[in-house]
Amino acid sequence: MSTPIDAFGTASVIDFTPRQILLFNGLGVTAVAFAALLPPAVVLYWLTIAPEDIRALLALTADVLPDISLGQRLMAAIVGLSTVIPLAWGLSRLRTCLSCFASGHPFATEGISGLRGFALGAMLAALAQLIGHTLMGLVLTMNAVPGHRQVIVRIDAEMLLLALFAGIVASLVWALERASLIAEENSQFV
Repeated sequence: MSTPIDAFGTASVIDFTPRQILLFNGLGVTAVAFAALLPPAVVLYWLTIAPEDIRALLALTADVLPDISLGQRLMAAIVGLSTVIPLAWGLSRLRTCLSCFASGHPFATEGISGLRGFALGAMLAALAQLIGHTLMGLVLTMNAVPGHRQVIVRIDAEMLLLALFAGIVASLVWALERASLIAEENSQFV
């Protein structure tokens, strides 16, 4: 394995305490675990959720929404996957960043790139949730009696906080990249 080169073009290593290294590695493993578990959990959820729970989610009664077909469940799983796959990808990219931190190279270009990927994945997940709520409402009410099908437009705190968090992380990535360019220019004058 090659030594990561930091943004300053050197292979310098920052000494972190064993506790900090353990934290970085633990967070990296957790990020990868979530990235691996989110998609199958969404599929399992939509394949096993009780019809009564779906009706309660939509505020519809059994006479208005008589049955939830396997096709609806599969389509709901696909819509659900479309909202978690960008986040899962972002979490897997975060692992690269945390690995660079743990190895003492917090300014390595691949680490900054991993953090940028995490921000992008989180932002795409927030946007996918905005569209996903509408699609989910259409999918789940397609068998409802006429007049009770729903088009849902939902903007919730979770979606807004995820988008805000992604924006903050993207801003930090931009600042890290900018600072590394300035430091690189300054190092050429010395």
